Amino acid sequence: MSSTGSVSFDRNDDAPDDEWNERLLKSEFGTIFQTTEYGKYEELIQKSEPKYYKFRDKNDAVVGQILLFKQSRGKGKLTKFIPRISLTWTHGPVVLNDSYYNEISAKLCNFLSSKNFQGSPHPQDKKFVFQDKYNFEKQDAATFIIDLNQRLEDIFKNTDKKSVQKNIERSRDRGVTINEFTINDDDDVKNYSVLLNEHRKSNDLLGYSHEQVKEVLKLATSKGTGAGFLAWYKKKPIGGIFISAFNRYINEWGIARDKTDTDEKLYAQDLLRWTIIEWGKKNGCRFYDLSGFKYPVSKQSQKEKGIYQNKKKWGGKETVYTIFKH
Repeated sequence: MSSTGSVSFDRNDDAPDDEWNERLLKSEFGTIFQTTEYGKYEELIQKSEPKYYKFRDKNDAVVGQILLFKQSRGKGKLTKFIPRISLTWTHGPVVLNDSYYNEISAKLCNFLSSKNFQGSPHPQDKKFVFQDKYNFEKQDAATFIIDLNQRLEDIFKNTDKKSVQKNIERSRDRGVTINEFTINDDDDVKNYSVLLNEHRKSNDLLGYSHEQVKEVLKLATSKGTGAGFLAWYKKKPIGGIFISAFNRYINEWGIARDKTDTDEKLYAQDLLRWTIIEWGKKNGCRFYDLSGFKYPVSKQSQKEKGIYQNKKKWGGKETVYTIFKH
């Protein structure tokens, strides 16, 4: 444990304490990416080692925390030129007392100054910054965030009339239906797993085993804070996605799309997203994060421009944040 001033940096525990997730719920910036469930996901899928670090005040109360991941680059001819160990994180640190932002930033800076790392605070947390004197590299990133505190009809009005509102209508008129599923719905989990791997293969991406898909679904939707969704056409699954909603903040995962959806212009992906918005409103969620896009827009490839437009059309707020590197 390191200490200067009134805040100490507790790095003694690699395992989370029993109240780790509960503390995250006390902050508007606590998301799935700082939970014990996400720690298990990274450990299982990415083979990263989670590190659960805390910041304490002079009375030993936890005033901030961060989940970091230690990654080994392995061995190879080029590793003598590349640091083998790096630290990464997303949406952290989570500061639990606004009075300690500066001290927590200073503590984390001191710790990271000798490390190879990449990480970012929550996109909406504009109070957390790293001091310029450390000369960490800064890279702008951005995402669209839909405010689910609005009325459902207002959210709909904010979407693009042609590429969202009309597409939802077309999808329904052409017979596409959506069903929600959970980890306990074995047939739907299997259908989603097959669809996801076919989609990834068509995009030259590595696939996942059925057990990996099932485990990730379990972690992301644990304690009823998420769900999976499948789009159907003529008794065939043509699209799928699942969401986490920890702390009533929705993140989307594992988008899958069958060729039928594209070929027959069924617009299932738009109907899926609208169903998620309806689900979010029904379950009292605060925000729906559409998971980012290449920023700045001026440097986007044609494919990246398509992704940008596909997310922009939903009327969310374009939110720019900083990724820090060293």
